[in-house]
Amino acid sequence: MLRRISLTAISFRPWPAHTAPIANTADENHCMNWVPLVPGLRRKYNPIIAINAPEKISTQSFKSGSSSKTERRASTISWVSLSMVPYAQARAFTLSPPLLWESNHRIHFEPLPRRRAMDAAREVRHLDLPSGIAEFLDESWNIRELYPPQAEAIPGVLSGKNTLLAIPTASGKSLVAYLAIMKKLLVDEVGSRAVYIVPLKALASEKYDELTQLAGHFNLKVGLGIGDRDGEARNVGSSDIIVCTSEKLDSLMRIRPELIHNVSIVVADEIHLIHDGGRGPTMEVNLARLRHWRPSVQIIALSASVGNPEELAQWLDAELITSDWRPVTLEMSTMVEGCIEARKRISAAEEMDGKGLLLPPPRQLAGPKSAPTWCALLDTVEADGQMIVFVATRRSAQSEARKLAKRLHKYLEREDPERLQGLAALAEKISHESDSSMGDVLITSIRGGVSFHHAGLTAKQRKLVESGFKRGLIAAIIATPTLAAGINLPARRVLLRDLKRWDGGMSQWLSVMEVQQMLGRAGRPRYDTLGEAWLLCKGSSPLEEADLVAERYIKGKPEKVISKLAADPPMRVHLLSGIATGGLNSRQAIRSFFASTFLGHTQPRQVLQERIDNMLAWLVEEGFIIRTGVDEKLAEEFEKLAESEAAEEYATDDSVGGKDWDDEVPVWVTSAKSTTGVDLQSGHTSNADPSGSVDSIGSAADAVTATKEVGGRRTSAHGQPHLGFRRADDLELNLPIQVKTVDEPAMTYQATGFGNRASQLYIDPLSAATLRTGLRRAIRRIGRREEGQEVTNFGLVFLAASTPDFVGFWAKDSERDALHMKGSAEEEGILDEIILEDRYLGTVKSSWVLEMWSEETASRDIERKLGITPGDLRHRIELMEWLLYSARELVDIDDIFLEEHRPLITELMQTIDVLRNRIRHGCRADLLNLVTMKNVGRARARTLQEFGVRTPKDLLELSERDLERLSSLRGWGPILVERIIENVRQVLGKTAIQTKKSRDDDQPLPGERVD
Repeated sequence: MLRRISLTAISFRPWPAHTAPIANTADENHCMNWVPLVPGLRRKYNPIIAINAPEKISTQSFKSGSSSKTERRASTISWVSLSMVPYAQARAFTLSPPLLWESNHRIHFEPLPRRRAMDAAREVRHLDLPSGIAEFLDESWNIRELYPPQAEAIPGVLSGKNTLLAIPTASGKSLVAYLAIMKKLLVDEVGSRAVYIVPLKALASEKYDELTQLAGHFNLKVGLGIGDRDGEARNVGSSDIIVCTSEKLDSLMRIRPELIHNVSIVVADEIHLIHDGGRGPTMEVNLARLRHWRPSVQIIALSASVGNPEELAQWLDAELITSDWRPVTLEMSTMVEGCIEARKRISAAEEMDGKGLLLPPPRQLAGPKSAPTWCALLDTVEADGQMIVFVATRRSAQSEARKLAKRLHKYLEREDPERLQGLAALAEKISHESDSSMGDVLITSIRGGVSFHHAGLTAKQRKLVESGFKRGLIAAIIATPTLAAGINLPARRVLLRDLKRWDGGMSQWLSVMEVQQMLGRAGRPRYDTLGEAWLLCKGSSPLEEADLVAERYIKGKPEKVISKLAADPPMRVHLLSGIATGGLNSRQAIRSFFASTFLGHTQPRQVLQERIDNMLAWLVEEGFIIRTGVDEKLAEEFEKLAESEAAEEYATDDSVGGKDWDDEVPVWVTSAKSTTGVDLQSGHTSNADPSGSVDSIGSAADAVTATKEVGGRRTSAHGQPHLGFRRADDLELNLPIQVKTVDEPAMTYQATGFGNRASQLYIDPLSAATLRTGLRRAIRRIGRREEGQEVTNFGLVFLAASTPDFVGFWAKDSERDALHMKGSAEEEGILDEIILEDRYLGTVKSSWVLEMWSEETASRDIERKLGITPGDLRHRIELMEWLLYSARELVDIDDIFLEEHRPLITELMQTIDVLRNRIRHGCRADLLNLVTMKNVGRARARTLQEFGVRTPKDLLELSERDLERLSSLRGWGPILVERIIENVRQVLGKTAIQTKKSRDDDQPLPGERVD
């Protein structure tokens, strides 16, 4: 039956905040739905509410009225239909928070009991899993049933098929991978190894913990490879499952390729990050190399947002599993002046209105329209929820967190004072890890129940913030978009405050892929039945922008994943690596390998080959590789293959010539030859080689001026007057060009000692070349000992900071004068070329920051002077350590100097070693002996020196009175002092045994017989 109710008879108002009950299993999560009871009716009905409005017009206009900007918006809605469907025919209906419709019939909502039996095909106990897996999942993880997309993927995955699983966040992708690993290692290929690749260190730690729980139960060892832990290499080498970042796996394959030879299964998490210009090429090459070395390896790729999953699946020879199913319903809405309009729902439920899930009517948030973020937070807190707010910049994150914390603190003083006590305790913990003005802002914000989260925080600060949010203490996190690609930290509600960011000198929209990753953070499995993702729409016409935003981000598809391997830096790195450690010793082998990458899968052969040939020539020129001649056997095979292909081409197409290779022909010539109206054959070119290579092509400028005149006017190709253009086939090109000679397909290569070491050190060959040039200058300076030509610490740091591998700081306009002065003062010691001003000033700033750090300048003072936060500083310290170590290794094998110059090289290496340790510990050279002690940093080491301690042994000789004084100082304490002393005793005791001193009375007398 259909009832039409007058619009004037209906009003909407939100029901008081509702907290969804906790679902303990996936099945309960599916069935915690709400079905209405309509008074006066004997049966249960499911209302399907349709608001009749003009096509493609936002229903937000119902709340906001007509717009002066357009006549297409309706100021009223003609009627509302309420269609009653018998419960037996109704599908699941999920609504949170419930809405009260005030009309002739008041609709109430109440929970229904679980109504469907568990699907036997999705029960874990019925799967073909190793013995004990189902019991473990049930008892330890409370998992008895798979989600629908998991159930669809698991048969192929357990049978060993390559699989691309493209399903939303929190839909159980990782569990599918875990089960595949266990089946492979415990049943299919016992004794083999699994690799789980993740993009970020934080994700690696999460996956490591989960796999350790599962695999440890079955006596499988899990190793973590992220480059941060002592003994990591040893643990990885003895592990059955390696969890690592792409960069660590790449490094392992270069240095310890034997670890990969028995790999039977590889999981690539967040496969869409192949699109990322930084880490994407490494993941792409890793997968290609694993498949090249181990053709039988099983690949499982996971992603939540891919625009071209079919193309990726085809590249991986994988079965594609896609789904929009989510364990927690995701409602995506636009927010305009405090009004929330739902635009789309994605759910595990199946109720549909013909086009999508049933959407609630718009609702207005309480609070000032001028503070939309506060309105959203207040609504969230009143519903006993938590929220993540994404903003464009770090400064915005800190500013927004400070403002929201001030308001929320006042609210909690009235409503929940006990929560403030827990927040105060958390802030106190964080205060011990903070020594900067940014840390002060963080502490103040957390006391008010709000925190910010970005890369400027230290690792310990981020961990404490994340822990406070997971425990429910922190009500909101204000984060930059990097959080969406980081740890698994979902919230009931997500708000995207900024949909644009400053990039390339202009304000640009965020990518659909990024936004959908952020939207997917809404909704906590097992805790929420509804996750809400809101996109804040601003500007002069927010209603129009809301429609645009909905079309772009909510209804739009993610961008296609595109390989970034063709860029110079990754091409240099991975081409050298392939020759040095990957077994690619011929031009044809290189061609074949790169054709197996995603780049080779999606790019024309000629384009890819030209990129490879250009880079091969550069590597030879810079001394990273050498040509070792043509492989005669391989050349014969190519000759036979070329003849066979040529015969086949002639047989199938009379227009095809008999050329074997087009390597000498530039790509643009190939394109031009295939263009209608352009003829570059011998009849139209001055010196066209019959084989297809081009020696000279005519001048386009001369050809353009040689136009035909028709009645004093220039004519188009069809004889009609047309702005000075002429027929393309009348052009004669006479511009000579120099075509670079490329190597034969059977040419072979070998990495030099320098090239091998650069590859093992995992640095860009261009970085290695830059370091080599500067270090040679440094050795010459040491040898000549001329005044004004000394090798300075600033000069060495500047050299390393000039390399492509170092991520420099950006010089602000307000800092330019100070940086120019610093650069002028240090100019004589600079070992690198001084080029573009902006890059030069950024390098000066980076070098200055690290110099201040090594001179024991406090983090707070560095932040105040140059605006560098502790997290950013720590990242640069790690990079500089790595590059300085690489520098001393490269100078050690540089064979340009004679043996008599060896003392000069040794002196430079010692200087670099001292500088590297100073930057690592942030201290002057006189403290290096003390900072090696456990629990002693640069501040405590300086305090110990004030007590006369110069070496660890001196600490053992302090008097009782000095030890009491030391223990009474802030930051010390008796327990800590005793712990440090005990550690020194243990270390010195071992050293004494290992290096036992000789005694004078053990020396034999003259004439004494020696045994």
